[in-house]
Amino acid sequence: MGQYNRSRSDFLELLYLKYQPMEEEVIWCIWLWEQNTDYVLCNGDSDLLPTLYKKDEIRFEYNQYKYSWSYVSCTIFAAVWMASDLTNYQFTYDEIKEIDELSYTRWRIRGQWWWVQSAVKLVADWWNENEKLVKKYWKLTYYRISKFDNEIIEDVLDKLYTIDWNYCPTKEYNEDKLDLMIDWTDFWKLTNWHSVDIIKKNGQRSVKDSWSRPEKNIYGLKNKLSEITNYWTYFYVYTLINDWAENDIKRLNEMKSKIIQAIDLNSQLWHLANDENYKNLLHQMNEKNRKKLEDIDNELKKYI
Repeated sequence: MGQYNRSRSDFLELLYLKYQPMEEEVIWCIWLWEQNTDYVLCNGDSDLLPTLYKKDEIRFEYNQYKYSWSYVSCTIFAAVWMASDLTNYQFTYDEIKEIDELSYTRWRIRGQWWWVQSAVKLVADWWNENEKLVKKYWKLTYYRISKFDNEIIEDVLDKLYTIDWNYCPTKEYNEDKLDLMIDWTDFWKLTNWHSVDIIKKNGQRSVKDSWSRPEKNIYGLKNKLSEITNYWTYFYVYTLINDWAENDIKRLNEMKSKIIQAIDLNSQLWHLANDENYKNLLHQMNEKNRKKLEDIDNELKKYI
């Protein structure tokens, strides 16, 4: 895939965090959203994202307006475009139509738009079931970013990732983008929603819209995304996973979780015990367990 930094382990450090036990506290805000199973990026997490080795150029373009079946499939096209940017793989329209048809098996009503998160998950699922694509490019996974985490958004874009999101295309917004730059921030009279992608192009935050005509489908954003009122509250970003490494990291973290539980139990017993010999034994056991934790952490660092 050329532009992806394989030596940086494809965001595997976040997988390490993702598989931490969730019982007591949030670990770096990589946590499981109970309703829609999104993993969320919070402050500091994006530092672990590898920088993509590619130019900030637009290699492929997808025209949602090209076919009648795709008129209301903006969320599918935005997710496809995001995956295409990451992997340097050009989807055919037959493949996009296949994905679009699959959406109707997932509670989407024919002829109607669909949710961004559902489309992002569907494209990732379709990709991950394709053995040839996984073998060549690895698996896709996705993370959610809050609209108000400006530092994370800028870091992700600076590392040349594409972000998928949706907004309400009001009359004022459409007028503002005629000069290919959104200067305003206050857009109200919200009606329907439209899904597009955000990239950094020549250092400028820019929107890629699969619906617009080719000469109008790329336009800049003057202000921070958090300041623009008709932008939805969260975005998505794809990353790549090596399946073997993911399983190995999961295994190591399961071991680490059990050792942490053992240390905690021994510590509780130490505080309850009256026998000094028994307390010394518990202390020695925990010293050995802490050495095991150190060894596991060293193994995990090999994937970073």
